[in-house]
Amino acid sequence: MSTREKPSSALAAGRGAAVRAGVRAMPGRKEPALEAARSEYLESLDRGLRVLELFGSGERHEYTMIEVAEALGMARAAALRVLATLEHLGYLHSSGRAYALTPRVLGLGYAYLSSLGFRAVARPIADALMQETGETCSIGVLDRGDVVYVLRCEARRIIRIDLTAGSRIPAYLNSMGRVLLAALPERELRRYLAALKPVAVTRRTLVKKSELQQVIAAVRAAGWCYIEGEVEQSVAGIAAPIRDRDGATVAALNLSLVHSRYSQRHIKSELLPKLQDGVRRIETIIRNEVVVA
Repeated sequence: MSTREKPSSALAAGRGAAVRAGVRAMPGRKEPALEAARSEYLESLDRGLRVLELFGSGERHEYTMIEVAEALGMARAAALRVLATLEHLGYLHSSGRAYALTPRVLGLGYAYLSSLGFRAVARPIADALMQETGETCSIGVLDRGDVVYVLRCEARRIIRIDLTAGSRIPAYLNSMGRVLLAALPERELRRYLAALKPVAVTRRTLVKKSELQQVIAAVRAAGWCYIEGEVEQSVAGIAAPIRDRDGATVAALNLSLVHSRYSQRHIKSELLPKLQDGVRRIETIIRNEVVVA
């Protein structure tokens, strides 16, 4: 996979009131009535995007077909077709009568960050963190149960893991992955764990789902994650979430460490604050929507 393929992030939410009221007009978006005269206009695409906007409004996590139709002023048959299509494509999941977003929708939101030159924005910050700490610094996003590395600033050292931008690793194995899983709605996390078939990569890899669930809950409460020896015996990782202007976790920032070099106290008192400062610097840029050529 190339570094441009399948980036992922959180689908931006924020105009729920207008969507729920069935109002089609959005800032910077022409009314469908005006656009319909143009041969390029696809009403079915408009409907699909409005359905995703409804689910991304942040007010609720699930809608039935009838509720979608009523909220968007759409015929029930049309709403059912849109929902069925989005489910087939993997963006929605149905359990009985109700539909909910799946993690795959994160990939749509990452296009927004890419349009801002997210890699260009984040790279100097990640590189400075690598230089300051002497440890490899990475940014990853969640895509269908995997962490995808968006960028990686590699420190020079004997012990290393062969990962580059575009590499994938199961989320349950990785400090960034656990941070990103902790940001999922509880229902999505339960669905992920139910389908998960964990494999022990080292003798320290957590493979019991009940323990993973407890660890992810602790990460959610703490706001950061530390793992040790689960991917490679001598390698540890510390990660924290990167959030957009709506507070949604869109990525994670990580330091990959040779854990024998550090005490737990040093990691928490010295490395964690530096990692969190890097997160704040990246968040300041993406929340202010700075455009990078």
